[in-house]
Formats: sequence, structure tokens, C-alpha cells
Amino acid sequence: MKLADKHVVVTGGASGIGRALCLRFAAEGARAVVVADLGEEGAGKVADECGGQPFAVDVSDEARVKALVETAERKNGPIDLFVSNAGYVTLGGLEAPNAEMTDMLGVHVMAHLHA
Repeated sequence: MKLADKHVVVTGGASGIGRALCLRFAAEGARAVVVADLGEEGAGKVADECGGQPFAVDVSDEARVKALVETAERKNGPIDLFVSNAGYVTLGGLEAPNAEMTDMLGVHVMAHLHA
């Protein structure tokens, strides 16, 4: 996909792969890069680095994901690429408490259904 003049949104954009994607998309000429992350401070730092827009969001919360999409589209027009990159791993494997497994399910599986 050619990214020049595209509107992209990256969840989990404050660090690791998400940060690298945001920086690359900006370098490729995306017209708008929305850096979405649970932490507002981290999203802001990466947005400053790439000339993007920060957005604090818990991707396991459907209302917040819808707000992310609505806000991004209101500011930048239709989203051309939505990268559902947010994720985390809990310690304990299959022995982890049900609440932890449910939280991971919300971030890893359900988040893309809300976008």
C-alpha cells in the first residue's frame, strides 16, 4: 500500500512495533498519523516525533474505540489504514486468573471488532 497522503491510525502506537509503524508511516508521507495508546503521555511523545496526533484509548472499551474512529475521521477524513497493534501478555500462561485472560481477550481479539 502506498502511504503517501493516507490517513492512518495505529493502536499501541506509543512503543515497540506501534511506534516504529507510526514513524515509518510518517516517513512514507502519510497525511495524518493518529498515535493511539492506553497512555496519553506515550502517545503524545510518539505523535511529537512523527508529526502525528495522540489519542488515549483503552481498546478493550468499545465506546472508546468508536470515539477514536469518530474523532480521527472528523479531524482527518476517512481512515485509509487502521492498524490494530495494541496488545500485552500476562504472566502465568494458562494458569493466569480468569480476569487477566478476559482482559487479554478484550485487547487482542475484541478490539478489532469495535473499529
